[in-house]
Amino acid sequence: MGKKLAELKISKSFEDLIIEIHEKGLCGECGGCVSFCSAGEIKAIEMSESGPPKYVNEDKCRKCGICYYVCPQTHVLNDQLDNKFQYEPPIGNKIKIASGHASSEEIRAKATDGGVVTAILNYLLDHKLIDGAIVSKRHGTFNRIPFLATTKEELKEAAGSHFDLSKQVVGLEKYNTFIGTNVELKKVSSPELLNIAVVGTPCQINSIRKMQELSILPAHIVKYTLGLFCYLNFSFNDEDRKKLEEKHGFSFNDVESMNIREDLILNLKNKGTLNIDFSDLNELGRPACYACPDFSNVYADISFGGLGSQDGYTTTIIRTKIGEEIYKNALKEGYIQEPTDLNTSGKKSEMLDKVTSFSKRKLERCKQTLKERNI
Repeated sequence: MGKKLAELKISKSFEDLIIEIHEKGLCGECGGCVSFCSAGEIKAIEMSESGPPKYVNEDKCRKCGICYYVCPQTHVLNDQLDNKFQYEPPIGNKIKIASGHASSEEIRAKATDGGVVTAILNYLLDHKLIDGAIVSKRHGTFNRIPFLATTKEELKEAAGSHFDLSKQVVGLEKYNTFIGTNVELKKVSSPELLNIAVVGTPCQINSIRKMQELSILPAHIVKYTLGLFCYLNFSFNDEDRKKLEEKHGFSFNDVESMNIREDLILNLKNKGTLNIDFSDLNELGRPACYACPDFSNVYADISFGGLGSQDGYTTTIIRTKIGEEIYKNALKEGYIQEPTDLNTSGKKSEMLDKVTSFSKRKLERCKQTLKERNI
């Protein structure tokens, strides 16, 4: 499949990851190191409730280096991945770019954008191309947790970012929009699950691709990677929340759904829409996000986001032959629709320009962050 660990000839361990990544504030908490740890069964390391992963028992660490190699921030294997996925800066390889939505009105009603991700997962399930998909569902007001969806009903449950204010987690004082998808991947490896799809952010897909290059289990079960555009994830407490509410004159109790396009979009109950510029959210951004260079998820089979499309539609970038095949078939069989007026050459150029612009912004932000941190 790719390089083996022995071929890398780099002696690294979790201790190196702590020094080079954690202590410099670069850990994105993607969960790759914990998910693919060779000492996972005897618990050498684990995710923290808040902050980077940590040792549970350092004596159990096998010093194999897997955690270091699969970390998106170590940049090991980046050249190999760039060649394999034909990366061209700043947005990566693109076989096709399109704007569309799910054909299902039920999916569209729950989706953040056009529901194309859910529609494609439905296609994969219906045609038995996957046994399930790692997606996320609401857990309290603003948090979402990863889980393995094996039915179309579970996929509908995961669609969108609408908030159920009646099911808040008692005592929750920390809000986090980042979802630990890769941590769930380790849990679902079993003889019954031979093929799965993973929906994830750029750092999560990066870690999975490295895992596949090194033939590390459970690499064999990830058949499709559906990547999300990602400019910034947020982490904030009650005090931060109150400051934001006062500054912009709203209450999070009125937030029905949230989306990120060219800014943060809050849809308020009976009060319309509030747009908040990213410059007003710097203090709420997860520190590691500022050191991430990838906006458009360059190593995914297909990348998705709302940026570049009108409300209710998904911008889709098809990157690999595998991605092209499943998208084409889902479109042909009516799972998704591409309105002709939204897919003219002019409209596609506009979409591409916006995605390119945000990709450049994130690249420059990453360079500036690393410079400020003397890295």
